[in-house]
Parts: sequence; C-alpha cells; structure tokens
Amino acid sequence: MQDKNKIVIIGDGFAAAVTAIHLLRKGVAADSLTIIGPGPLGKGHAYGCASPSFRLNVREDLPIVFSEDPLHFARWAKTNIDDPEAKTSAGIFYRRADFGRYVSELVAAEVGFDQIQRISSKVSRLNQVHEGLWKLEISDGDLFYAEKVIIATGNSPPRWPCAIKIEPGEQAASRLIENPWTGQYLTAIKAEEHVVLLGGGLTALDAIYALASQGHRGPITVVGPRPLFPPTQAQWARQKQPNWPEKLSPAKLLRFMREYLPSAPTASTEWQCAWEELRPNLNAIWQQFTPHQRQSLFKRLGWVWSLYRFRASPQTIKAYEQLRENHQIQFAVGRAKNVDCSKGAITVQLNNGQGIQADRIVNCTGVGADLFLNTLITDAVAISDPLGHAIGVNTNLNVIKPNLQAWSSLWMLGPATMGSLGDVVAASAISKQAEELASQIASLD
Repeated sequence: MQDKNKIVIIGDGFAAAVTAIHLLRKGVAADSLTIIGPGPLGKGHAYGCASPSFRLNVREDLPIVFSEDPLHFARWAKTNIDDPEAKTSAGIFYRRADFGRYVSELVAAEVGFDQIQRISSKVSRLNQVHEGLWKLEISDGDLFYAEKVIIATGNSPPRWPCAIKIEPGEQAASRLIENPWTGQYLTAIKAEEHVVLLGGGLTALDAIYALASQGHRGPITVVGPRPLFPPTQAQWARQKQPNWPEKLSPAKLLRFMREYLPSAPTASTEWQCAWEELRPNLNAIWQQFTPHQRQSLFKRLGWVWSLYRFRASPQTIKAYEQLRENHQIQFAVGRAKNVDCSKGAITVQLNNGQGIQADRIVNCTGVGADLFLNTLITDAVAISDPLGHAIGVNTNLNVIKPNLQAWSSLWMLGPATMGSLGDVVAASAISKQAEELASQIASLD
C-alpha cells in the first residue's frame, strides 16, 4: 500500500489551484496536501491558452480570488501585463493566458507550496476502501490512498457532438479540431480556407477573433440552433436590489425576471445592470427548487441563460462585426448530424438536410462529458446531479451518496456543481467555494 495522504486534490486547473491557495492560507499543512493532475497548476483548459487572441469575457475587476481583496488581480495586471488592446469603453479585458499566469504565480508564491506533493497523472477511479480511507487509481496504474479527497477537475474538454466518418490514414483528419480551447490549431489554418465552427457561443467567438487577428480572408460558417451570438459586455454596475416575491415557482421566476428586465437592447448598460442585479439571488432560488423543477427550468431557460450570462468581450464582437461587414461570415441554422472525411473532402451534414463542404471543422460546442465523474456514478460512489451533467453535491460541497446521504470526506467544487448549486462558472464563484471549503476542512483538524 502506498503511503496514506491526508488530503488529495484531483485536478490541475484554476479550481485546484485556488483550493490549494486557500487551504494553505487557512493553516492546513502543505506537506499534508497532494495534487494529482497532468498539467501545470492553475491554468487548466480555461487559461492554458496558446493563442494570445483568447480573452477573458469579463473586465479586470471581476475575477476575484481573495474575498478580502477583490481588486488583487486588477492591481497585479497593471504592473505585470503589457496588453494595449485590452482597454475598451466597457472596461479592460485581458488575455486569458495572462490570467492563467497570474494564478500560477499566486499559488507558487504561497508559503509551503514547494512542500505539496505533485503527481503528474489523471485519476481514473475513486472508491472508499473502508471508513476514513479513499483509494485513488491513476492512469499509469498506481494506487494512492487518502483520508480526504477534493474533486476540482473543472470543465471537461469538448467532444464531437455528432458522428465522425474518417477512413484509416485519411489526411483530412488533421483538419478536424475536436478541442479548440488552447488555440494551437489556429496557426495551421491558411488565410483562404473555409472554416466551419460547430456551436455559436464564446468558444466560436474566440475562434472568430483569433482568425480575424491573423488576417483570415476565407469564409467562416457558424453552425448552431439559432443565428445569435452572446451580446458584448457593457460597462454595467449593480445599482439596486430586486424585491423578490416569496414562494417562487419556475414560472413565477421567469415572469418576475421578464418584468424586471427593461425593454432595452441586451448590449446596453441599462439592460445589463438589471440582469446583473438579478444574478446574486438566483443560486439560492435554484437550490430551493425540486430536481424536477430545475430540469424544467433549465429546459426552458438554459439556452437563454447561456446566451446572456456569458457575454462577450468587446474585442471579439468587434471582430465578428467586421467579418460580417466583409460578408465573410454566415450562420447555418441547425445541428451537425455527421462529419464525413472519407473521400478527401470534408462535409458537414446538418439535421435539416443541408450539407456544407469545408477545409476545416472546429468543434465549439462546449463542455464534454466527464468520464471520471461518470465512473463515480457507475461505481455507486455518487449520484447524478438534477440536470444529469455531473454528480450531485450539497450546499457544503459534500458529494452525495446513492442513499442521498453526504460523504463527510469527499467534496467537489467548480463548474461541475452547477446542476446542484446554480451559477458556479466564474472565477470569483469558484474562488468563493474554495475559500469556504478550506475553512470547513481546516475546522475539522
């Protein structure tokens, strides 16, 4: 048996890094921590970007790691980032890679960081051996044991949303980009190529901005169920508190939100101020709903939430508008049914019968299924969350067992808790989770 570890953090991205930071700051001994993840700590999929064109979609005062010092990143950026293009009329929107550098430097500067054990691998399975001891199987076959485990794996990379037909040895396969999040694929794209983007969210806008920045002259087709992109960020500020009605149902919630939001453009400061005034209360409201109510609400409101919650940096929208004026970009309304590369050319077949030939396909459909979390469900360690996207947790971030009781030594934080807890995707929300969990764990010792 390997030596027993006191606390293991599974993951290597932003959630894992801020968890380590807050545990150290709460007095948890550095030599009691083990972090298992294959990449550099703190960057992950969101901030480990090779492309300098990928930008944060929030201004510099909003990514908060320390609740007692909310402008820490903004101050750091002023002295550590040289990015003249970051400044806009809606605020300063820095490169995602620079925010990743900030997080990596933060965790490396923590006292005791060099005493944390790092395991460069992935956890493939997690089971409790007996009360108070977890067994972790990692990808190279080794076993590790821990008293407490924190799952901080973040978002799983995108997977193709449709069937892919590729003949063995087919050269066209290299022009299919399943995971575009780092942006490494961009340098291989020739200026005249026809690029098809599957999905119409922020990942597609990242690609559009990067292609525009490198002088792309060819056509770009965006495949999505609606011919819409998220609106550009405005210089909003919360100005008042909504007077929420009591005993809200999903229908009453939607009605109240519609009445509260002004009849102004969604890219306007007026509309976005009202939207942001609604957001702080939504998690508590979400948690009061039954699983059935959450499923119903997400089915009706999920796409609208994604459209207006994840607004775009002004730089990306400006690039899109320029390409549209040049008649280089168009929407194809529908969903990809299959991609066929079997005859040298690449053809995307849509569910409406339309076929699109392209030089390159980029999968911008978003987060894929998390195989590790699915294994926890299969192994009866955890249950699915109400939306079926990840595993369920309670408000203290304890993972929920199949008998609906909570594990006292297994937690999960980060965007995978959205189905259980609501809007947990922004850096500040994940940092708040990490801070609260660190206080909880420190109090157990």
